[in-house]
Amino acid sequence: MADRIIEPSEILVEQDYVRTKPVQVNPWVRFLARFVDYSLFCLTLLILKQFIPLTSPTSFAKLIPFEFFAWIPLETLFLFTWGKTPGKWFLKTDLRFKNKSRPEFIPALRRSMSVWWRGLGLGIPILNVLCLLVAYQRLKLTHTTSWDRDDHVHVAHRPIAPWRLTAAAIFASCSLIVYFSIKNAG
Repeated sequence: MADRIIEPSEILVEQDYVRTKPVQVNPWVRFLARFVDYSLFCLTLLILKQFIPLTSPTSFAKLIPFEFFAWIPLETLFLFTWGKTPGKWFLKTDLRFKNKSRPEFIPALRRSMSVWWRGLGLGIPILNVLCLLVAYQRLKLTHTTSWDRDDHVHVAHRPIAPWRLTAAAIFASCSLIVYFSIKNAG
């Protein structure tokens, strides 16, 4: 492939991971599934906050949003036990980990950390937009993300009814707006 873009991280990774079959790439469904997961998690945090008093965040916590980091162990458990998260389940996105439907614990954790680090830029404003744009471009050009390539994860999208997309978009938008309004007001 002469027109293939090589990232610096690919130089340090084995080059035996090449997709042989064309795959349907849908970065917007992946993005929406992730934000459905974040929305569910943020709503859970709001409910827990009613029962568990939390101290005000430090300036470091304001720079790197706690919610996105705290999701990592939970996402890891979802991937390890079910092979997908609730958002991926709702939007019919399947992950195959080296020809298995569920990963071992360490690869699941590594993938969750990589998405947080490379895909979301730790949630740091401006950096996260740049990371999302790079991941989007890479996915469109190479049909995989760097974190999926590293752990040989194949992502497939089954047909999704339009009502699922609409419901997911409304739920994620409203939930995150409510969460961050309440969080910033308190």
